[in-house]
Amino acid sequence: MAIGLITLDACRKKYYATAEDMSEYGWVMYETQDYLTSNSWFQDAVSDDANWMDGYNGLGWSYAKLMVLDSSIANFITGLSKPQDKWNLTDIYAEILAGLTFAHHAQGKDKKTIEYGRAFLDTTVKPLKAGWMFTHDSLLNYLDVRITLAASYFAVGKFDSTILQVTVILDSLGSAELPVSDTSLVGRKEMAKQIMTLQDYLLSK
Repeated sequence: MAIGLITLDACRKKYYATAEDMSEYGWVMYETQDYLTSNSWFQDAVSDDANWMDGYNGLGWSYAKLMVLDSSIANFITGLSKPQDKWNLTDIYAEILAGLTFAHHAQGKDKKTIEYGRAFLDTTVKPLKAGWMFTHDSLLNYLDVRITLAASYFAVGKFDSTILQVTVILDSLGSAELPVSDTSLVGRKEMAKQIMTLQDYLLSK
């Protein structure tokens, strides 16, 4: 009997949570809108594995939700330099670029918003490929990135680029509405109004 107990004991294996496990639970908390707890799990993930890309991705998004934007951006930037796990089918690189676009826009840094928004489009816009959707919030997708880009292009006076982004959005929505193309003072007021209307519409969907 003693020998049997020793054998049974030897077969038991201790299970330790990995950085992947911690990140997965961090996302579970993120999706329940418990961003503080979520952030804590992502911190544990990168403490366990300093190269775990999705941990920095999670830190970036959770810090953004907590409106700690400098920390959000810093973790996103760190995440860009890390390798993506080959078994993870999520395009974490695209999620980080989208996060950087939103975070810089929230800080009012339009040139940085445009830089990362364009990088996002270069990465995700492919022929016959469905538009990007955030894995952990299905309401957030490529149209939200495009309207954010349109707003920043407008802010820096690149109206042709603004019109292009609005055109793509309206076409994607199947809208019969035309983009405002008048760049006079009166026209720019209407352009700004159209951007804000689209922002509100996309937030509600």
